[in-house]
Amino acid sequence: MVNLLKHGILFLIMGMVMMSRLKTIFFCFLGIIFFTGCSENIEEGKNQTQILIEYALYDFPLPNDSKIQMENTVILGSGSAWTGRILLLTKSKPAELLKYFTENAKSSEWILTSSSISEQIFLVFNKEDRIATVKISKLKKGILSSGQTKIEIVINHPNAVQNNSGSIDN
Repeated sequence: MVNLLKHGILFLIMGMVMMSRLKTIFFCFLGIIFFTGCSENIEEGKNQTQILIEYALYDFPLPNDSKIQMENTVILGSGSAWTGRILLLTKSKPAELLKYFTENAKSSEWILTSSSISEQIFLVFNKEDRIATVKISKLKKGILSSGQTKIEIVINHPNAVQNNSGSIDN
């Protein structure tokens, strides 16, 4: 009888261990499914942002070696009244980028209307009813940014933000 009781307790403990392991496996499986679904949504969002950027910047020159930083890129509005900020990283030097943008923007019929060159380079271009501001700056040296240059491009339409003086009390 004592032997039977010992086997019963042992069997009960083994059953509890098995249930615990099954729970762990089940929750791991659920976690994998959840994270896989989230990563697919993130990738889909990045792909949609990439398409928007290509549409929005179809006629503005971008260096071939530049990589768009999706998490810091914003496109607002739609149709012809959109505005946006695109962040790029490249291994090109600021002086090379200054030459690149001035030459290639001109061939794309963007007109350089203003510039400022110091530690950072600011270029302002106009084309039809759009304004593009390009900011070029060297990233501070770090583990992940060795020798990279940051390019911020903001494109907007002068009428994208309407002056609504009746809504603000002076």
